[in-house]
Amino acid sequence: MPHVFGIEHALYILVSLIVGVVMYKTIVRVASTDAKKVRAIRIIGGVLLAAIIWNRLSIAITRDNFESLLPGTFCGASSLFLSLGALLLRKNSPYFHCVAFVGLYGGLTTLIYPDFIGQSDSVFYQMTISGLVHHTVMVFLFVMMVRLGFLVPDLKKWIYFPTGLAFYMVYGLFLITKLGYGDAMLIHEPILEGTPLDWLVMGVIALSLHGGFLGVWTTLKGRASQRQQTISSAQ
Repeated sequence: MPHVFGIEHALYILVSLIVGVVMYKTIVRVASTDAKKVRAIRIIGGVLLAAIIWNRLSIAITRDNFESLLPGTFCGASSLFLSLGALLLRKNSPYFHCVAFVGLYGGLTTLIYPDFIGQSDSVFYQMTISGLVHHTVMVFLFVMMVRLGFLVPDLKKWIYFPTGLAFYMVYGLFLITKLGYGDAMLIHEPILEGTPLDWLVMGVIALSLHGGFLGVWTTLKGRASQRQQTISSAQ
């Protein structure tokens, strides 16, 4: 049976990294104009939408429960929200600053520690592989959005992140109170049973992590810009 940090997990990560690097280099080379960059993001967004639909259908069919078709986790919701944004919105929309980073942090955490990987005796079990795939594509979409200028991280836009988290909680409450979900967005239960990692603790961690990430990113970007200006002046 597959398990976290096992052979199947390691092989999946290795294959994903290889495919991701190849796709990254190919897209960067091909997307030479703004129109092509937007088209590339739209295509990856479409792939992510297909992946999260595949995951939700595989769960609904396996559990014979189509009443819970909408994703009730931060990662599942982020895959849905981010894919729709990539398909419909303009580059660097405030919307992306609300949801894209939630997808990045959740996607990376889940790929490192996919607690659902032992659902069956094969990593290709539909609920398992579709879950791994949609997390992978979500992280890849974030990377390409930043690389192609579709999303520009900036410490000044930190406030969009807590705004987005508030929306996630409203969405979770809607699933629970109106659609009858037992839990959503960690409102009732922690992410790992027996730990204090509920919505409040995870929110504090996420806000701190996000502030630190944007602070480092903005600082490094500023230094790189100053260095480029110095070189240009010298020439």
